Amino acid sequence: MTDELMPSDSVDFQKELEAFLRSQDLSSETPFSEPEEQPQEFWEKLFKEMNFPGMDLMAVGYFNLSSDDLVEQRSFFRKSMRDFLKLLGYNYANDLRAAGVTDEGVFHIKKGNLPENYTVHLKYPLEYGGRVDFNNMVFMQTHPYHDLIHAYVDQQLVGVEGSVRPRQLYVPVPVGKVYIPSSDYTGSGGKNKQDRSTVAGFTQAALKDLMIKSMPGR
Repeated sequence: MTDELMPSDSVDFQKELEAFLRSQDLSSETPFSEPEEQPQEFWEKLFKEMNFPGMDLMAVGYFNLSSDDLVEQRSFFRKSMRDFLKLLGYNYANDLRAAGVTDEGVFHIKKGNLPENYTVHLKYPLEYGGRVDFNNMVFMQTHPYHDLIHAYVDQQLVGVEGSVRPRQLYVPVPVGKVYIPSSDYTGSGGKNKQDRSTVAGFTQAALKDLMIKSMPGR
């Protein structure tokens, strides 16, 4: 399970974000009347100011999923997370360590469990054409990086509790399957070598078969 933010951390982060928005004449106390009110240049500037190292800013269009499809896809995502974590544990151990995961954490990841303060994030949201696919998943620290992504995205949502979504959404997208906030990412287990422990566990092909078998309708 991922760590809950300490109340003081959450309050401090929210205060910093609100202060920045006020400096842009966009107080968080006044929600947008229309999602399209702010131009692309505004979101590009906010992206730079909030600082997302090793991420790209992507514009994605709204994809109308029925509520039943959305519930099904979210359920599939939760089931797929364990297989994704096992893939990382056996094939990307060096990248996990570069992302700050301890040897004990890697051990838990190989069993399909999340270490403290880490999560699996969908790079592209389901509501904006994102798929429940290993290529759309990324392992990253919950605080500050995952929280930062959602703080950025949430500024674009309007209505009660963000119930109204814009036709176009700007999304910070991390590179690779393991988010490393530096230039150390290799995408192949670290140092351009596949981790030796692959032979002791699941191969990528085996995990792909597991994922296909667990897809809805199968």
